[in-house]
Amino acid sequence: MLNRVGSFAGSAQFTYQVGSMQTQMNQLVGEVSSGQVANPEASLGTNAALLYQLQYQSDQQTGLQTSITTASQQLDTVQTALTSLASSVQTITTASQSIQAGDSAGIAPLASEATSTIQQVLSLLNTSFAGSGVFSGDNGAAQPMQPADAAGGLTSITQNVLSAAVAANGGPLSASNISALINGPNGLASVFNDTNSDPTQRYSGAIYTGSTDGQPTSVIVGTNQTVQYDASANQPAFRDLLQGLSMLSMVNAPSSQLDSTAQAQLLSQASSLLGAAQNEITNLQGNLGSVQSSLTAASSAQTAAATATQAQITNYLQANTYADSTQLTQLQTQLQATYSLTSQISQLSLVHYMPTTA
Repeated sequence: MLNRVGSFAGSAQFTYQVGSMQTQMNQLVGEVSSGQVANPEASLGTNAALLYQLQYQSDQQTGLQTSITTASQQLDTVQTALTSLASSVQTITTASQSIQAGDSAGIAPLASEATSTIQQVLSLLNTSFAGSGVFSGDNGAAQPMQPADAAGGLTSITQNVLSAAVAANGGPLSASNISALINGPNGLASVFNDTNSDPTQRYSGAIYTGSTDGQPTSVIVGTNQTVQYDASANQPAFRDLLQGLSMLSMVNAPSSQLDSTAQAQLLSQASSLLGAAQNEITNLQGNLGSVQSSLTAASSAQTAAATATQAQITNYLQANTYADSTQLTQLQTQLQATYSLTSQISQLSLVHYMPTTA
């Protein structure tokens, strides 16, 4: 009975030792093939908290990089749209400056081109990135600008202002009436500065439906660090631009609304306002360019920080493959020796040691 118990205990111990060696070998094979420690938390002990902290820091840095990259791409989209917009405005401005007073043959095409440019500008201001309008401010409206030819849109608003001015004057407007048409009560300027007595005749709400809170877009670029910019179409540059284009679209009004002197005066003021709008857009592009430079610098800093953090994490996770390979070879040798010895023992028999009878 004792022999049986001893034999069983020895067998169990042998099985345990072989299983332990196989487990170690499997772990070492995994580390050698992956290059990473199989259970870094166990090997680090109390220092595991530092690894967790570094991994959290790495996640934070990845989030910041994503935020910076998204903002940079969005601003690239804004700049591309503004460049196209500026080109269209330059074309119509040049055309307006080439028209001479009384040039009836040139007035109609110019007004038509102004109407077409309005549509182009509104379309560009509806440019989106990742489903959100890049000119809508912080409310993310996909289409902040309403179509000019929509019911209650810019085309009808412009005509309403002109018709009201003609009615108030009791006849066609002349050069002396243009100031009232533009800057008088409920004049065209009141549409674009949101002072018109009729809320449905105001830029905010009727033409632009994006954010009006005046808050810039903020991008977190680091710990307690943000970069801010404003690309919303609610800014004076875009209001002035669309007002100037609306004035140009009026110049082809029939003689029952505008006489030739009114046309000339309207053309002159429109050209001046468009010139001012061009300067404002150029300044806006410059400001946004400065923000882009800041984002590029922040991206470089975050990349360097993320690389350093990852290097520390790798230092904790990276396995010593040379030592692992050496230990693996030793275990394989031990395991083979164990199996060989076991095989030899199993072949032993008491008969071999009993004396033979004569």
